[in-house]
Amino acid sequence: MLIDSHCHLKDNRYAKDVQTLVSDAKKVGVAKFINIGTSLTSSKEAITTAQLFREVYATVGVYPHENRKTKINNLMPRLEELTRQEKVVAIGECGIDISKRANGRPLAEQLELFEAQIELAKKVKLPLTIHNRNGDNHILAMLRKHKPQPGILHCFSSSWEFARNILELGFYISFSAFITYPSRKELLETVKQVPLDKFVLETDAPYLPPQGMRGQVNEPKNVKIVAEKVAEIKSLPIDIVSTHAYQNTCAVLTL
Repeated sequence: MLIDSHCHLKDNRYAKDVQTLVSDAKKVGVAKFINIGTSLTSSKEAITTAQLFREVYATVGVYPHENRKTKINNLMPRLEELTRQEKVVAIGECGIDISKRANGRPLAEQLELFEAQIELAKKVKLPLTIHNRNGDNHILAMLRKHKPQPGILHCFSSSWEFARNILELGFYISFSAFITYPSRKELLETVKQVPLDKFVLETDAPYLPPQGMRGQVNEPKNVKIVAEKVAEIKSLPIDIVSTHAYQNTCAVLTL
């Protein structure tokens, strides 16, 4: 039994509707889906979708470069209100994105936004789903400072050293199809070393399709390919990997 711990089910990149995406994934053993919010609007959509499908849960959060026209202190009450809705299981995706994105939030504002969402997560007693692009030191410093309850490092792409620091804080490492990319061989050491009770699996669909599908739209059903790759790297049966990933996701998100 599989679970996709991070996907975006409402996206115009898909040629399929949500019902078909869910149905196709269930055919390969995906039993549950965590539908991720990245802005106020997409968080509301994630909740609506989750409430329509028994297998789907939602998160609410603001991605580092979203909702730039709204002041951060005005965003938090609106996010907090959304956390009261049925089937909301985490805050995020939130975090740090240091990139060359046009019109992105400056780092200082990203840190302020991330810190506000960490504090909100603590207030409403929900775990975090964290986005991290080139922000290892900032992420680690924030988590050590605020000590939120354990959550998930989404789409992990950093070093084993960083992973060890994250694991020491009780957080879970999420593996995506990055681990199938030849250019990401450094991730294989983290896959080998991470304890069986501290990892989850995801697709980040419609983004990050597995190697061999590059250029295509990713789907939640492809979390099985990620599970197969983890099983190969760890020299374990896929059933063992799938069961641990499922149980770990349910544990950290209290499903």
